[in-house]
Amino acid sequence: MIEPVHKELLPKCLKIIELGYENTAQKFGMTEENCPHRGRTRLPYHVFENEYENGCLMYVYILNGEIIGFLSLQTAEKTMHINDIVILPAYQNKGFGSALMQFVKEQAKASNCEKINLGMVHENIPLRKWYEKMGFKTIKLKQYEKVTYTVGTMELLL
Repeated sequence: MIEPVHKELLPKCLKIIELGYENTAQKFGMTEENCPHRGRTRLPYHVFENEYENGCLMYVYILNGEIIGFLSLQTAEKTMHINDIVILPAYQNKGFGSALMQFVKEQAKASNCEKINLGMVHENIPLRKWYEKMGFKTIKLKQYEKVTYTVGTMELLL
């Protein structure tokens, strides 16, 4: 079940982000020195709380009373941007991420958005292929000086 986040859940949501993104941070050598907040795995509470207070749409995926996933969205100029879409590693590849993505599509359409976009490590091939399976296409690539990977922007036209 996907439910909106209430403020008291923010610490648990931060833990989901940390646990869900940790493998990627390690695999691609993300550090505090080369990547802000180590790819959101070390996002400070006050930054996260500020996103919440400034209208970022946040949701949790709950299974049997346990939070197993987190979703964070922002809408601007007919575009819905996915800040975070994360499922805990033990629950990945079981359809929960696809359910979250379907929810994103429904939210975007209900908000009269024309597209959905996101940023990701382009070299994360399994994740990129999953996004492509969901209908996303890479529209921009950017290389930063301090990292060995490329940041890709992906987009889905609705």
